[in-house]
Amino acid sequence: MRRLAGSASLVFSLLGCSRDAPPVQASTPHVEASGSSSAASAAPAPSGVASGAGAEASAAPSAAASAAAPPAGPPKDANVILLSIDSMRADMPWNGYPRAIAPRLTDLESKAVSFTRAYSISSYTSMSLGGLLGGKLPSELNRSGYFFGTYKNNVFFPKLLQGAGVHTMGVQAHMYFKAAGFEQGFDDWQLVPGITFDANTDRDVTSPQSEALAEKLLGDPANDTRRFFFWAHFLDPHDLYQRHPGIDWGKKDRDRYDGEVQFTDQALGKLLDFIATRSWAPRTILIVTSDHGEEFNEHAMTRHGFEIWETLVHVPLMVVAPGVKPRRIDVPHSDVDLAPTILEAYGVPPDPGFEGTSILPEVYGATAAPRDVVVDLPMTSDNGKRRALIHDSLKILCFDGDAFCKVFDVVKDPLERDPLPKSDPQVQAMKDRFVAYGKHVKEVPPFACTADCLNSQYRRLHPQ
Repeated sequence: MRRLAGSASLVFSLLGCSRDAPPVQASTPHVEASGSSSAASAAPAPSGVASGAGAEASAAPSAAASAAAPPAGPPKDANVILLSIDSMRADMPWNGYPRAIAPRLTDLESKAVSFTRAYSISSYTSMSLGGLLGGKLPSELNRSGYFFGTYKNNVFFPKLLQGAGVHTMGVQAHMYFKAAGFEQGFDDWQLVPGITFDANTDRDVTSPQSEALAEKLLGDPANDTRRFFFWAHFLDPHDLYQRHPGIDWGKKDRDRYDGEVQFTDQALGKLLDFIATRSWAPRTILIVTSDHGEEFNEHAMTRHGFEIWETLVHVPLMVVAPGVKPRRIDVPHSDVDLAPTILEAYGVPPDPGFEGTSILPEVYGATAAPRDVVVDLPMTSDNGKRRALIHDSLKILCFDGDAFCKVFDVVKDPLERDPLPKSDPQVQAMKDRFVAYGKHVKEVPPFACTADCLNSQYRRLHPQ
């Protein structure tokens, strides 16, 4: 957000277990390995160009295996709850982080289909969530061009749900959401009361209020007999990294950030407990992700935005769905896939211009098809252009006019310290993939901040 710097009922009984109850011991989730094709091999169409999320297993199961097999898809009357958490990095306890800062999310991840190499669409809230709602790269959306971008005349997926008779609800915790245009397609759009606006940071503590508003909207008795979509964006991990009573990991930025994650996790746990009490819980799909990560001087910067390093764009993505067995999938995926995924859960066709591919077949057991993922940060009033393409273990990161690029093996080098040498044949192969992808991008110029305005903040600070 910042300007600077088993059965369905079993699934939800597990999801809503009290934080005071002993944790359920889950078996180690199955991990699907990523594709082994090299960058120099024939390039499949990138995510957003290709269609199809994977092939079903061809072997006929035995009668016993068939009886225990997960369903082929969600219930016909499924709901979807999307919970996004601002600034949540991928290095959480379920991925080996040593501090137990998110016990409820860690427990939830053990029951989910967890996409271990998921990417946000961009590196800060305005661009990432615009792309998530619009099912496209931010560069392809009709946007103002200012850092706190506004959106108009885009096909946001909640509008398609609304048109299909699905009741849509949203809870937000920053004043930016009051006029960004994200409310398009929502029947009930509520902001936490009493919040303030600061272009440089977030001064408010809002997770308890967000949770209470979520309970209010989700607790409407009308939800027992109608299909609904609900989205809440929890903001507290965002800097200022406030301290909270009873939580103390230390005084450094990462210490206080960890405390913010733990504080938010407590609110999320309360919401999960509430969801588990509702009659509609057994037919509801739960998705948890983040709009971007956070930097703690891994690349001589703090907080987020402006760049698209792995620390800023590698994020959690987990899905708990009725009848689905937990497992981990480490094929790269993007949050741009969430719009078609959510629409498919309701049987609503995606807009033809959407870039992503539904991951619902993969959630329900289909093999994860290798795909290319793109992270997009278009030029705004405050930043230059950045774009990256991830193929298997490789990531090409291009700056400004795409003339200067670096290629990293982000599996071996997740902090992107050592770019591949130009002599490595994989570098040219990745550049070819990047150029080929760019031909599919339908760039939309900003409607407000144009040539004299774009990147003016950088030009002001770095005069020629």
